[in-house]
Amino acid sequence: MNSATKTRPYRLIVFLTACLGSFLIPGLARAHDARPLSVMIAERQQHVYFVEVRIPPSVEPDNWPSVSWPVGCSVRPGGIQDAAGEGLETMLVSCPAGLEGQRIGVQYKLYNPSLSTLFRLSSPSGTARTAVVPPDQTAWLVPAATNWRNVARDYFVLGVKHIWSGIDHLLFVAGLLLLAGTPRRVAVAVTGFTMAHSVTLSLSALGIVRLPVAPIEAGIALSILFLAREIARPNSKSLARRFPVLVSSSFGLLHGFGFAAALNEVGIPSHEIAPALLFFNTGVEAGQLVFIACVCALIAVAYGAARLVGMQPVRSALVRVEVLGAYAIGVPAAFWLLQRLQNFR
Repeated sequence: MNSATKTRPYRLIVFLTACLGSFLIPGLARAHDARPLSVMIAERQQHVYFVEVRIPPSVEPDNWPSVSWPVGCSVRPGGIQDAAGEGLETMLVSCPAGLEGQRIGVQYKLYNPSLSTLFRLSSPSGTARTAVVPPDQTAWLVPAATNWRNVARDYFVLGVKHIWSGIDHLLFVAGLLLLAGTPRRVAVAVTGFTMAHSVTLSLSALGIVRLPVAPIEAGIALSILFLAREIARPNSKSLARRFPVLVSSSFGLLHGFGFAAALNEVGIPSHEIAPALLFFNTGVEAGQLVFIACVCALIAVAYGAARLVGMQPVRSALVRVEVLGAYAIGVPAAFWLLQRLQNFR
């Protein structure tokens, strides 16, 4: 059997992987559409509140939720906007007894789409009460007061949920693991990525540096596509192969702006900026570490399976695993890039 015949099954697997990715793209296209439903309540004067309900694009228009207010509250609708599939509903609510100690609920028209709900109640003095309610709960009991511990817990949970719903960020991390290869190089590359995106996340969230969202999102897709190309065409002399930390840190700056865009949509309590920012980033890192552990376990299983079935040499088998991984992250990245380039105006 000649070498061309031997490689046909391998090429067929690569082709089928690419085809499978094309079928999965519609579900992956909304890389950040698992954002929480947000109910932003700002007290304009005593017991009179201006409310913004932001509905993520993953919720169909015929299933848009409504907010249920405590008994005695009167609601004056402000209007509903639908821009590019994202809903924004505003209203003016008067509650003579106030909202502290009261329960605010969310009701979907058809079914619960299993999204978290972010509630935030801010006062004219700048204080704020914030809570992230899990998908299996649809109501928030407004506390009488809040502290930095509550803010830290809620933003930590929000950070974990964001990184796990951000499929594009996770694919970039998976590409870094494949590119780096050895445990030491993986540790250095991931550290560089963490430090870089932490810097730009902080600068952007604090309003020191602001960049348009559309170019950032397109750049993130391009960064994944770049990694896929480097993995699919191994070249030990390429700069990315020799120094993966340069790739992780430079593109990490870009991904940090992406994290900040999600955090800015939620908002940060003005009097609790430090714990909110710190623990959101900590939540992102915790979710990222869990994902890295899962990917490393899969790579270890692939390595063990290669040895078990007698695929020799093992190094050649691992190269094939890398190429399959490159297609797995490159196909959706190419689609995201084309899709996000359409958002430029």
